[in-house]
Amino acid sequence: MRNLGSVILLFISASHAIDYNNLSDVSCGSSSSSSSSFNAQTERQARIVGGENAVPREFPWLVSITRKGGHFCGGSIINSKFVLTAAHCFCSRNAMMPVKQLRITLGEHDLQAPEEPRSLSSGVDRLIVHEDFECGKWSNDIALLELSSRILWSDSVKPACLPASDAPRSFEGEPAVAAGWGWLGEDMATAGKASILQKVDVNVIEDRTCSQWYASQGKSFRVKYGQMCAGHEFGGRDACGADSGGPLMYSSDNKIIVIGIVSSGIGCARKRLPGIYTRVSEFVPWIVKNLRGG
Repeated sequence: MRNLGSVILLFISASHAIDYNNLSDVSCGSSSSSSSSFNAQTERQARIVGGENAVPREFPWLVSITRKGGHFCGGSIINSKFVLTAAHCFCSRNAMMPVKQLRITLGEHDLQAPEEPRSLSSGVDRLIVHEDFECGKWSNDIALLELSSRILWSDSVKPACLPASDAPRSFEGEPAVAAGWGWLGEDMATAGKASILQKVDVNVIEDRTCSQWYASQGKSFRVKYGQMCAGHEFGGRDACGADSGGPLMYSSDNKIIVIGIVSSGIGCARKRLPGIYTRVSEFVPWIVKNLRGG
C-alpha cells in the first residue's frame, strides 16, 4: 500500500468543540476563504434547494465526480489519494460502474467556467464500496475512491476532517451545512442543476424525531444504524439530486468536520421529510482499515 500519510486523532478541549480525525499528512478542515464562517452572509439565491452560492475555496475538500463529462455526485477529499463519497452513486442496473468511466475534479467552484487557480482532474484506480451495501437500498451507503494520481495541496485543494468514531456528541439539534452542485429543485424539468457550488443551512434531527416526521407524512422509514437526518421541519432547505456523496459539515473551533454524506430522502426540501445522510462517525474504523489496504 502506498504512503497514506499519518493517521492523527486530535482532541479539542475548547467549549463546544469535538474531537476529530485527520487522516491526511497536512492540516484538515481549514477553509481558504476569507468568508469561511458558516454564518457568513452572501447574496441568497434559490439553490441546492433554498441555499446560496458558496464562496470560492470555502470547502476545498469538495470534489465533483463526473461520468462521460457530466457531474453526477460529490465527494470529500480525506487524504492525498482518497475521496469519501456515497456508494449508491455508482450503482448501474444493480452493478457498480467501471472505474475507468469516472473522473474526479478538484479545486472546482463553477462547473461551467475556468478556475483560478486552475482546477485539477484525476482518474480513479479503485472503487471501495462497503461490503454490506446493496444497490437499491440505503444502509451502509459509503464508498472510497482511490485516485490515479496523488493530490497536490493548495488553497483550493485541502483534506476534510472526519469525526472521531467514539465522539460523545451525536450532533442532534446542531446546525450543519450541506454543499454540492445538484438540482436546484425537486422538479428537475424546470429547476436545472447548479453550476456554481451551493451550500445550505440545515439542522441535524434527532433519530426518533426524524422517524416520527416521516410517519406523519405517511412514509414508513426508520433511521437505521449508520444513518442520520438533517433538514427543517417545514422544509424549504435541503440537498437534492446530484448532491449525493457530498458532505454534511459541522463547524467546531475553526475546524469544519464532515459528519455526514448525502445519501437519500423523499423529494427535496419537503415538509417533515428531511434528508437522510450516512453518519460518518460510525464508519471511521471502516475508512481507516481500507486506507491501510484492508
